[in-house]
Formats: sequence, structure tokens, C-alpha cells
Amino acid sequence: MKYVITLFLTIGLALSSFSKSNEIGKDIDVNHYEIHLNEFNITEKSLDASTTITFTALNAIDFIELELKSLKVSSVTSDDINVKDFSQNDDILKINFASTLSADSKISLTIDYNGKTFNEQWGGIHWSNDYVYNLVVGFDSQPHNLGKTWFPCVDNFTDKASYDLYLTIPEDMTSSCGGLLNASTNNNDGTKTDHWAVSQEIATYLISFAFGDFVLWEETYQGMEKDIAVNVYAKPNQIEKVEGTFVNVKEIAAFYEEKFGAYPLNRIGYVSTNLGCMEHVDNIALASSLINGKATFDNENFIAHEMSHAWFGNKVTCATAEEMWLNEGFATFCNYYYLTELYGEELYQEYMNDLINNIILSCHAKEGWIPLNDIPLDITYGMTAYDKGAVVVHSLMNYLGRETFDAAIRHYLDKFAYKAASSEDLRDALTEATGIDMSDFFNAYVFNPGSPAYNVKSFSSKANGDKYDVEITMNQQHRGADYIGDNVRYEITFVDNDWNMQSEMLEWDGETATITKTLDFEPVAIFCDIDNKFADACHSYTHVFNKNGNKEFKDARIKLIAQEIGDSTLMRVEHHWVGAKSAGYVPTGLRLSPNRYWTIHRLDKGEAAINAEFQYQKNETYDNDLTTSANDSIIILYRKDGSQQWQPVDFTFKGSNNAGIITVENIQSGDYVLGACNEDYTGINEKHDSNIEIYPNPAKDVIKLSAVGNQPSTLKIYNVSGAIIDEIDFNSNEIEINVSEYKSGIYYIEANGKTIRFIKE
Repeated sequence: MKYVITLFLTIGLALSSFSKSNEIGKDIDVNHYEIHLNEFNITEKSLDASTTITFTALNAIDFIELELKSLKVSSVTSDDINVKDFSQNDDILKINFASTLSADSKISLTIDYNGKTFNEQWGGIHWSNDYVYNLVVGFDSQPHNLGKTWFPCVDNFTDKASYDLYLTIPEDMTSSCGGLLNASTNNNDGTKTDHWAVSQEIATYLISFAFGDFVLWEETYQGMEKDIAVNVYAKPNQIEKVEGTFVNVKEIAAFYEEKFGAYPLNRIGYVSTNLGCMEHVDNIALASSLINGKATFDNENFIAHEMSHAWFGNKVTCATAEEMWLNEGFATFCNYYYLTELYGEELYQEYMNDLINNIILSCHAKEGWIPLNDIPLDITYGMTAYDKGAVVVHSLMNYLGRETFDAAIRHYLDKFAYKAASSEDLRDALTEATGIDMSDFFNAYVFNPGSPAYNVKSFSSKANGDKYDVEITMNQQHRGADYIGDNVRYEITFVDNDWNMQSEMLEWDGETATITKTLDFEPVAIFCDIDNKFADACHSYTHVFNKNGNKEFKDARIKLIAQEIGDSTLMRVEHHWVGAKSAGYVPTGLRLSPNRYWTIHRLDKGEAAINAEFQYQKNETYDNDLTTSANDSIIILYRKDGSQQWQPVDFTFKGSNNAGIITVENIQSGDYVLGACNEDYTGINEKHDSNIEIYPNPAKDVIKLSAVGNQPSTLKIYNVSGAIIDEIDFNSNEIEINVSEYKSGIYYIEANGKTIRFIKE
């Protein structure tokens, strides 16, 4: 099953962003916003409003600056200080005081404003027939915060406040806003004023409003600490479909409470909108198309994702947009995590495997090599924050163990409740909660680009009574950064000839370490991270052949072809997305792939013949620097393990220097790597002699060999492995040799101790 997480991005799962360089509001701490939306003109798409902002001065100040977009201020007044004047420049509202406001002073300002509202394709205030709603982020805007589109504010993550919202709308319409509905007052003029209040301190991108011909569907969830209303404001033609869509909403809430603590907001609220999903406090925007009466995985994952923001984003907010993974990475992880409770561990792992694979192949190729804590604003809502963030949280959970992870995350959420937190804050909170120094984990997964890569370099075992002492040498690399960490925790699995398995968590420091484990059986293979518990730079798959057939692992760029299966054969492929290190000298003219290699495990029960097709693709990032000229030839090399030297093997190549398939017959356990070689390379230590010439080279059917000077008496033709495949008498200055029956690949002709290479296409 394949789940495309980028759908979240398409329909607008989002959170606001704020530039680190923005200094608006640096001298004040906003305590409260009282927003009066007094009049809406649906035809003109405009509003008339006032906002009273209450704040505390952090320093002695003569003025403050707020943000307000598109709307025009008509007056600024205060009962606490004399307002000298105000001005608007683009989105900045500057208010000057007649006297200096001393530090720690707490005052209120009332700002009256009106005008046509701003919106873009996603964010801002949207007018849809008789439905009006706001989405308080904008993908096209930078910074993305759009609280400023309907009230003057300090529009960032860190300055949180409580809210009172007064919404005057036609009396036959229904409003859905953040917080709780305190009162609804009929104005006896065809309108009513609804008063909504949010007592928690939240960021400006989280307060929202909507009104229209909504119908309320409501249930009650018996939460950990209190009964919580479950509200869905749907359009009339959707109301019969709500219950079927939200059939598991209480179970999802219960799972999150068990893991992360009591539900931190006022209610579990959703409102139907046209554009998509957004985690406004108590008033989650949910795409109308998702309210279809079906509890599909896609529908439910959106519901679960947005609900999880109550903890990750709403209770604790990332300090800057550059650290969006703290919100969206955790939320994306959560919309898989709940699957373990409702649908089983296997489904969770299936989705997570797809996500891990997607990161390796797509994330860095599309967005570059970016540390998770420093995401550029133009990709705030990209794969790095959402998908890579999720797999890092998954890795964190397995690094700590689930119970420890859950408890440590609860500590983090409580410590920074209704505040903003950085990646460093999360790291330190986890260290504090667990007693485990989390610096190395965060250096490996968060503060450096790319992903760590771990593999078994070699292993050996010896009998110890009725047990076996197994000595394992582990190797550490890093894809995307020059980094080697300590305090590594990684799972390997020991396998015997009968396919019995035992998994162990290893711990080590540095690039290479040798670790001894005592087992009840002698292993014949060791699998790395068989359950994909860690988002390392590796694609891994296990498949059992019990009959002839093919199995392609597209993400690992390999196809296995089973022939003559007698009983059954277990095949495991580990595709490492790092360069294959050499245990010895790399011959002149040979270049090993700097980006990837394969580890193959083959465990036979009976006779079997299994071939492998390795895929080469120069126009992809992983192979684009393998060849350096058109004259280079693609080959494949093998070693039994990382302690051995690479050796060329027989293969058949179909394709060109741009793309092709390298087929190896009767694949064996060990490592395989693609290589490129030029005329200087020989797998049999050949010597070159300019007096011997071969043409055409490469050749399809026939080659011609000419010699100047000494005439050799015998030619020996070797394959790339050094085996003699032909011997030919040579008694003239020129000879023609039929090579049409040769397999495609590299060959060497030896004459009187002199060697020259040719390529069979």
C-alpha cells in the first residue's frame, strides 16, 4: 500500500511561518486581543472592525509597531496613555506615544479599521457565496503568517495571547470560531453578535472564524480530565455524512491523550471549508471533500493529523518557521502513530516504510540537503518539515523505546505548554526527562543534513560451550554531511540456517566499533534494521522465493529473478545510499560508486538459481557522477563483506553509459557495487602496449587486432573476472575475431605478456 503524504501539502495542511529577522513586537508582550468584527460586506468582500490589544512593555518605549495587511486604520485610542499619532507603511502600523512608556507598564490600545480583505490562493479571508472563513497562513506569502489580514497584531510564533472574538453576522447564519461560544446576542436589526473566547495563550495564526449556513453536529468525548465537546460545523448537504466520516474521532483523541497527556484545548472542533485543512484552535478547517461519510484512511489521517496539532503546534509551537518539523513533523508522525492502536502495528510500519523510502529518494533530490532545524522559508511546507520530520520522530521513538518516548514527550509538552520551543529546547527536555544525553541523536538526525548510515562490516563467531560468541564490526557513515556521531543505537538481527532470528539493539561510538554478543545459535547472516526502526540511509527488503518468479524492489534499484527453486530461498536486499568504502587499494582507472551499494543476503533451503538485475541511471542524482567520460565502461564488483577487497564479477550489461541493466547470474551473499572504468583499469593487472591496437572498440560482432613489431604466437582472451574464455593463434600482423557470442561486458586480450582491454556491447 502506498500513501502519498504530499497530499497534505496540496490541500493546505499548514502552519504559519515567521522570519527570524522580523523585529515587530520585540519590545512588548501581548497579553490579550479583543477583536470586534462589526460588519461584513459580502458583496464588497470587506469588513469594519476594531481590536483592543493589551500588552506589557518589556523596555521603556516611545512607540510600538504592529502588523496589519490590506486594511486601513481610522483611529487609535487608549485610556492608559496619550497616543500622539500613527502611520501605516505597507503592512506595518506604527503607533507613537506622547510620552515614554516605562518598562513593565501594562496598557490597552483600541484600533479601528476597515477595508477590503486580503487573500491568496490558500491563505487570508475567503468569501464563498454566503460562506466566509479565514485561513491564517499563506503559502505564497513570506512570512506566511496571515493573522494580520483581519486584526492588528504581533504576527509571530512566540508572542502568544488569549482572545475574545465578537462576530456580528446575519441572524440566520451560524458562526464557528476559536474557543468557546460564551453568548449570542440578537441585535434586533437582522444581525446577531456571537462572543467566542479562547482562554489559553496561543499564537496569532491559530485564531480563526467562519460563518455561513452551517449545521452543528456534536458529540461528547469523555476525556482524561474532563468531558470535551466534539463539534463539526458542516454544510446542510453534508450533515448526514458527518457521523460516518468521524466514526473514530473519539478513539483517536483517547490514543493521543494516553500518549501525550490530557487534551489541551477547549473542544475538538472542525468546520467545513472549501480549500483544505488547517489546525486553528478549536476550529480546524477541514476540506469539504473529506466529509463524505466514509472513514477512509485518507479522510481519517487528515482528521488525526489536525487533531494532533492540539499538542504539537497549538500547545507547544515551534519558535520559528525554520523549525517547522516540531509542528508538522510530529503531526505527520501522529497521523500514523494512532494506526497502531486502531488498525495494528503492521499497517503503521507499512506506511512508515513508504515514508522512509520516500525521504531517501525524493526529499533531498527536490529540496536539497537541509538540516531539519533550519528549513528555508520557501519550502516551509515541504517534504523536509512534514515527511522527514515524521521519520526522525519515528527514529526518536525507537531510539528511546516507546514508553520512554511517550513519557519524555509529555515532559516536553508540559514544560513548554502554551509557549514556543526550539529544537534545542526539545533536545534538552528529552535529556532532562530520560537521563540520556540526546546531543548525538539530534546531531545525527536534526542539526546535520541528510541521514546516518549504519552497516555490518563483518562478523565472526566461535563456540562457547553450548552458546556462540559473535563478534560484530559495525560501520557508521552519513549521507549528506561530513559527520560521525557517538552514542549510536541501532538494531541488528541474527539469522541461522533455519531462518530463526534474534534482534539486538547495539550501542557504540565512532565510525567503526567491534561488539560481542552471545547467542544460543550460530548465525549465518546479520540483517540491519529489519523492521525499519531508524530512518537511516538504506532501503531494505526481505522476500522468500518458494517458486520460480521475479521480485522487483524499485526503491532499491534491483530485480531478483528466481529460477529452478527446489525448496525455498530467503533473499534480503539492503541498498545503502552511501559510498562503498574499499578495504584496500582501488586500481588505477576504476571508480566505485560514491553514492550507493547493495548488501545481499541469500539463505537457501535446497537448490536454487537466482539472478539479479542491478539498475544504473546516470540522469538520477545517485549515478550522475559515476562515469566521467563517454569512454568509461560500467562494471559491477563484489566482496564477501566489508573486510574484503572489491573484485570484478561476470555480468551482462544492456544499455549505454546513460542507463542500463547489469545482470549477475547466481547472485551470492555479500556486497555489490557499480563501478566505472577507463582504459587504464584491468582486473588482471594487465599491461598496455601501444604496439597492439584493437578496433572497433566497443564492438558488437567483430574486432580486429593489429600488431606492429613483434608478432605474438598466441592470444588469450579473459573475462573481467580473469577467467580464460578463448585462445587463438596469431601469426600475422592483423587478425579478425568473432565476438558476437560473447556476453556484453569488459574483456582483456593478452599477447606475449602484454594486455589490452576491449568492450563487447
